[in-house]
Amino acid sequence: MKRLFLILCTLLCIGSAFAGGSKEEAAAPEETVIDWWDHFLPLAELHRTLWDEAETETGVPVVYTQYDPAKQNEALLLAFRTESLPDVFSMTFGGQELTMYDEGWFQPLDVEISELPQYIQDSLFEGYTVFDGKVYSFPTMSPNHNAPLWYNTTMISEDEVPETFEEARALAKKITEESNGEVYGFVVPLSFTQRINDTFENLMNASGSPGSIDWTTGEYQYASDTMFEIFGFFVDLWDDGSMLPASINLDMRAARERWAAGEAAMLMDGSWNIGVVKTSFPEIYNETVDVAPVLTVDADADYKVYSNPRGGTFFISRDCDCVPEATDTLLKLMGDEYYVGLAENMDQPPLNTDVIAEADVHPSYRKVCDMFAEEMAYRPDPVLRNPEVAKVTAEMRDIHPNPAEILQGYCSGAITDWKAELVRYNEAITAERARAIEKVQSEGGNVSIDDWIFPDFVYGESYSADKYI
Repeated sequence: MKRLFLILCTLLCIGSAFAGGSKEEAAAPEETVIDWWDHFLPLAELHRTLWDEAETETGVPVVYTQYDPAKQNEALLLAFRTESLPDVFSMTFGGQELTMYDEGWFQPLDVEISELPQYIQDSLFEGYTVFDGKVYSFPTMSPNHNAPLWYNTTMISEDEVPETFEEARALAKKITEESNGEVYGFVVPLSFTQRINDTFENLMNASGSPGSIDWTTGEYQYASDTMFEIFGFFVDLWDDGSMLPASINLDMRAARERWAAGEAAMLMDGSWNIGVVKTSFPEIYNETVDVAPVLTVDADADYKVYSNPRGGTFFISRDCDCVPEATDTLLKLMGDEYYVGLAENMDQPPLNTDVIAEADVHPSYRKVCDMFAEEMAYRPDPVLRNPEVAKVTAEMRDIHPNPAEILQGYCSGAITDWKAELVRYNEAITAERARAIEKVQSEGGNVSIDDWIFPDFVYGESYSADKYI
């Protein structure tokens, strides 16, 4: 979320309507409220219960607006531009926390680190949830990813569940052909490009790659053989006619709706999928939903899916004028009672995953959380080793089309040679990083390409906090 990106995006979405967008709309000017936006649909009732408890203590009600993630991004960009941010918002711009701090998006909680439970203190990282020693947020959820394979059990039997891209392509084609096109093998939210790029990263990891950056060399991997194979899988689905044609225009929520309606047999989505199904599609909840591990190139190979340390889930915005009350409300989002409720609403796994054993959840949720416990690991983070790397990230201009946009362009017919486009993107982002490094250096920044190189990184292992010492 670079400054230029903010300006351009907000200009583009100035005309977009968004519900509950201003404090004046949410409540009369004389009434103090906490205006809260988030994208966690399965958690709405749990949070309302906690907000009611907080209101009893503080006398300040919470006015809640629930968003689709992509729509919330647009609404937040517009609200930032017009100085009408909600008091509290969920973080949908993952990995941009330090840039947002520098740009003044949020303010610290009214609490000291030492006042928080030890397990919360252990989960805080400077540059993610702590800035200049002050607490700005805290994670409520444990590491997870976007690429588990959800499937309809009336269309796919247990012994048919694919493990590899090759198996998934064959099964998708079979389902599409045998239904005479009434059911497609896959639905993919191609218009939600942020999610698609994240999914590419997850699938690269699961196929034996460190991801979009080779941490032992610092080189980008968007034109690697692994990326070609994964990207080619989606191209093959489209070329085979096995992907729901409407995928070109679908965001995640719409793709999930089409999958739940039986228009497609398979969907890649996070653990929260089953929570949304329970809330929005109860007719399929009990009998037709199951989940399988992320697809890989080689089903027999051990793998890890990498993530950065968890950032904060919610932040108090710079426009909030009731920070103590907002802090008291946020502090209710910790502890085993909340974590059990979090698990039972089946969104992302709670920070304390031990409580899942005592929670009343769908078998698929327990299964996918067990997968995460085995699969997830921390990747190296250049910012944790050298905070000045964030200046480079902030300076870097976005390159278009990015991989997700290339896939969308291929499926729409606007792009034909997708490999050439990935090579071009890889070269362009490499050059842009070099330009940004040089610019930061010219301004006195202590940063170099070496900050992206971690010689001690080993695929299959987690890059834990002790490795930065």
